[in-house]
Amino acid sequence: MATQALIRQFLTKNFKPLFTDNELGALGNLGNTREDLIKEFGSLPSYEITGDDILNAYGNKVRAIDMYNKSSLPFQRAYTGLVRDPLKDFSVRAQVSSIGKDPTLVTDASVLEGRTIVPMVGDRTMRGADITGIGALDFDNPVRTYGGAQFMDDSLAAWASKRGAMQGKQNVIETIDKMGGNPVAMPVTMAERGGDFSLDTANLIIESFKSMDLPKSKLNTISKLIKETTIEGKTPFKKVPNLNNIDEFAKYFRELPGTARALLVKRLDKDQLQKAGAPDIGQIRIAQSNPGLLAEDWLGMGARFVDLDPKMGVVKSNHPSYDSQLMKAKDAETYTFGTTIPHTIMLRKLMQNRRDAGKYGNFKPQSADYKTLEMSPSNIEVVDQQLIDEASKYLEIKRNIGDKEAYEYAQKLIPAT
Repeated sequence: MATQALIRQFLTKNFKPLFTDNELGALGNLGNTREDLIKEFGSLPSYEITGDDILNAYGNKVRAIDMYNKSSLPFQRAYTGLVRDPLKDFSVRAQVSSIGKDPTLVTDASVLEGRTIVPMVGDRTMRGADITGIGALDFDNPVRTYGGAQFMDDSLAAWASKRGAMQGKQNVIETIDKMGGNPVAMPVTMAERGGDFSLDTANLIIESFKSMDLPKSKLNTISKLIKETTIEGKTPFKKVPNLNNIDEFAKYFRELPGTARALLVKRLDKDQLQKAGAPDIGQIRIAQSNPGLLAEDWLGMGARFVDLDPKMGVVKSNHPSYDSQLMKAKDAETYTFGTTIPHTIMLRKLMQNRRDAGKYGNFKPQSADYKTLEMSPSNIEVVDQQLIDEASKYLEIKRNIGDKEAYEYAQKLIPAT
């Protein structure tokens, strides 16, 4: 296979909306590891995605937010807190570092019959790429990406997170199993800045600082502004090393707890830090995102899902950002709908309960909806025929008519806002 064909297959498999509408996709599996790729091609094959490529794919895409907010901003604006377009002068250059096993593409929800959905909130980060540069910056040390939803594609693991979160989910799936159910892990798409927790983000920021070659005075200023950060009366980064000692800064950044790491990323995205010379955080977030998820809906579900093994328990994770993971059921296939489905369809009864209690749960997602999925592992959804019928109908309309019509159908199913 020619290198160019391999790159196209890698991008099409993982990031299919860049090439066709409405599918994340699943083509034939190459099964190549990093070592296999180097052996076959002499080096890791490279590719580049530009801002124009992304706009050509998604510029006219109708999203859920467009249905309830007629003045919604373009999708890329959600990747930064600043009033700027992160796709302006954007490009990401990378090497294909692994090609995992393809998920099985299914076009209706009948595969979920007899299962219980266990929601797993997940970020949009991609897997299988070594990022070598962003925009005008070229990295001496490529940054490998380990993924969000794609994590379950090519290993025995189903999902990874912090120990407490995974133990809570494990308790739930054991209960489902004892009651005769079949638990299935299904990622719920986090907001566009959800990957700030990830070590991938920190590593891209570190390499960006190294490549920018900023004068000592600017690095001193940025370091001072980080150190003086105040959140709820506290200064969480008062011990941050000066950026003129980038190795010490890198060690500090990587060893921060994930929540603190995310806060530091958000601090670097502030206007004051950007004017001082910090890397473009919006572009970094886009660069490390799976392009197939760039314009997908917040709280959308079905990009991936796989049966869980209740017997294995919580085990040590092989994901660098998280310490614990749950395992797939034996010989379980990883599936994809090729797109995402609104949470109000996939978690119908849970969202109905929230509406009945006056706690949102409408077509328009709220932060409270996200928090209840993130913080309450007992929130699950037993799949019934109504869920299968409604999810399948949504997919059929989206595939054969369009996104807007599919969302209109989803809105009619519940009290929409």
